[in-house]
Amino acid sequence: MQTFASKAAEKNYYEQEASEQEFLTWYAKQDRPTYETPSVTVDNVILAYNPDTHRVNLLLIQRKAHPDLHHWALPGGFLDKTEDTTQAAIREVFEETHLKIDPKRVDQLETVATPGRDPRGWVITVAHLAYLSNFPETQAGDDAARTQWFDFSVDPETLELHISGVPDQLLAFDHAEILKKASQVIQESFEVKPKWLNLLPPVFSWQAVETIAKQFSGRKISEQIARYREMYMIPVNTEKQGDTDKPHAFFSLKAPI
Repeated sequence: MQTFASKAAEKNYYEQEASEQEFLTWYAKQDRPTYETPSVTVDNVILAYNPDTHRVNLLLIQRKAHPDLHHWALPGGFLDKTEDTTQAAIREVFEETHLKIDPKRVDQLETVATPGRDPRGWVITVAHLAYLSNFPETQAGDDAARTQWFDFSVDPETLELHISGVPDQLLAFDHAEILKKASQVIQESFEVKPKWLNLLPPVFSWQAVETIAKQFSGRKISEQIARYREMYMIPVNTEKQGDTDKPHAFFSLKAPI
């Protein structure tokens, strides 16, 4: 057995000279400080284009258990140690809504570690944002008593997202703040990479683009998004609008954004 002149020499040897396997074996036997471990959850902002209203809707579940019993919440839940956060997001959405989401549609939004955000204890959540290209039916399961698609509006000054028929006090946990972050990210994407265009159906009108942009920004921004036609879209058809000579252009995306 190897001996060392001091604990410092031993530590230096295993950290810098030994093989990694030798280091890990040694490390497992050391007296180390113990730290309280937080629970980790995922919360998911799921958006889809409603073809009946021509507006974007937000998917929420109504909780059927404490804490925040009967409150509306973003679909989500606790992370399993065998999965990453995207896998957990997809699994939890399916368990609570029976909705299958393509991993390519899921982006990590933010990590929230605000102390006291969950009354059950120390809980860190990783929020995700998903844009669906269809408007699927959902069915409640697991922790959800109900699922429902909601219309919403965005305050152009604060960028807070206001859900039709659901006051902020009826949103569970800190989900109003997560929704505000999603709104901010979407607002920033107007100048960088407007992934919200992935919400559009396979063939869409320019009016649909303007309507969604206005819903997300809280104001009309036609000039700001005019360049999208050339950058991201292909004209696929034209029709006359009523008895006028003004063409109504239809488009498809060149590729998913």
